[in-house]
Amino acid sequence: MVSQYGIKFAIHLITNHFGNLVAKVCEKLLGNGPLTLEQLIRYTELTKEQVKNSLLVLVQHNCAQAFVYEGGDGDGSRVRTQYLALFDNILHRLRFPKFLEIASRHLDDECVELLDGLLRDGRLTLKQMVDRASQGKENVVTTDVVRESLRKLLTARYVERCPVPEVVISTLVTEETTTKKRGAKSAKKFEAPETLEQRVIEATVPGEAIRFSLTTDAGCNADRETNSDDSQMMSVGENDAKEELTLWRANFEEFIRYLRHKVLIENVRTRMDDGAATVLSAILEATKTVEKKVKIENSGDLDSFPCEF
Repeated sequence: MVSQYGIKFAIHLITNHFGNLVAKVCEKLLGNGPLTLEQLIRYTELTKEQVKNSLLVLVQHNCAQAFVYEGGDGDGSRVRTQYLALFDNILHRLRFPKFLEIASRHLDDECVELLDGLLRDGRLTLKQMVDRASQGKENVVTTDVVRESLRKLLTARYVERCPVPEVVISTLVTEETTTKKRGAKSAKKFEAPETLEQRVIEATVPGEAIRFSLTTDAGCNADRETNSDDSQMMSVGENDAKEELTLWRANFEEFIRYLRHKVLIENVRTRMDDGAATVLSAILEATKTVEKKVKIENSGDLDSFPCEF
């Protein structure tokens, strides 16, 4: 549950970045939870066009996500799109300079410039990235150069494919048995239920092969060794067309993971030695692709250690 002061701070950020109208829509989403377009119009007393434009800005900059409940309004008679403000993503906007600093340590200037464009503009296609990279330069930046930079960012997981515009959320929440168990062990096994924001974000994440893949593999399967030249040319054309329409965005999750791992490693270095820190760094690096989420209730107190979040 986001506190009152957290909401005020998030609204302050949105106001400074996007103006009062967008902030007014965002405030209603943060204060009331998911709302439909009609509800937002009623609560904000803005015109339909103003609310739609504000939602477009929030979605473009990864501060809101549209979703529908599976089956609609219970009986399946009506499916209404709802909009959810992504509180964590709004706060991440303060960390954009840190994200660029992290990328500059591992990648070249072209990659950092491309990432900077994604952080500033939210979501971009490859063509938009090429146009942006060519602005203010005598020589036009080629598509191949931008594509190579994008490939490096995807390999590092600093950029990801954008989710579908509207995800479907199940109305059923998986619950463990409600039978009361005695003893301390049962208390330790308790896990707080996922919030709606966590469920929506989880639903938007595509498979790993698609999420960090530059091309849509339509006809490059190794098993298809007998494809004709015509079919290969058609698949290449389809891939090019899909590539032009594909939207990309910065992967906040990877940057936060990097910062979290850095704090853990420095914690171990302080308490133990450089050797233990090196071992932990290797373990975290090897397992980061299967790392799902942080369980705060299972984490120790790190208040006494410096944090760069």
